[in-house]
Amino acid sequence: MHVIGALAGVALGVGAVYLGRMFIEGARRDRRLRPEQVAEGLRRDRWERFVEMMDSEDAAERLECFAALERYGREEPDSRDDVVGLTCAYLCKPFEYPVEDEEELEVRLAAQRLLTRHFRWPSGEARPSEFWEVEELELQDAVLVEPDFADTFLVRADLQDSLIVRGDFRGARFSPFVNFDRACFTGDTDFSGAAFPRYTTFIAAMFGGTTTFAGAAFDQDADFTDARVEQPDAAHSWPSPWHPWANSPVAHARLIPMKTDRRPPSSAERRRS
Repeated sequence: MHVIGALAGVALGVGAVYLGRMFIEGARRDRRLRPEQVAEGLRRDRWERFVEMMDSEDAAERLECFAALERYGREEPDSRDDVVGLTCAYLCKPFEYPVEDEEELEVRLAAQRLLTRHFRWPSGEARPSEFWEVEELELQDAVLVEPDFADTFLVRADLQDSLIVRGDFRGARFSPFVNFDRACFTGDTDFSGAAFPRYTTFIAAMFGGTTTFAGAAFDQDADFTDARVEQPDAAHSWPSPWHPWANSPVAHARLIPMKTDRRPPSSAERRRS
């Protein structure tokens, strides 16, 4: 219930762009592999059973599916790419936010924990025995509610067009690229101490709460072109050289690259110069 209370606070705190009902069309296509496409590590009959459980109308059976998937991934390392892929596909299914279906929320939180538990690898520490090495993390269009990606190591993470509610990415490391294009961040988002690779993009992303990149490291300047900030006067911490700039006190700010905190010249000023 504490999660539901937190979500209620988020819904009240965000502005007009998030007010009212927000129906997130998660998976615009079904990204789950067909049984005949499954890798050798995951037997076809078990895959079909997992898909059947995920499609069940019984929330308890859907919840048990992720426990069974995790057990299988631990027992059969060759199946882990498929286990992660199927889990990501579930998180990309349509989901209403603000949340009404509390049972489905619990299922989705279990799916998120499966991912974060096996991608946790704090910087400077030996590789944990529970860490799973996979080829990619496909979360396009996903709806992630309070995801705890702190101290994770994420490979080929694609989160474009996702909705991320109160995301915790403190100390996360991304390799060799990460894509947050058109992602919608609601509530506070924390990237402090994160390590970003050469190819990092937040193109046209929307930030709806206080966002911090304090102490984050970038191999190369990230791309925030056309990114928007709903609360430009909040205590944000943006990576250099990006700063929020709004044309009016009531407008969303957009992030623009500036070498100083001075505002960019207006069109009239540019014409006079």
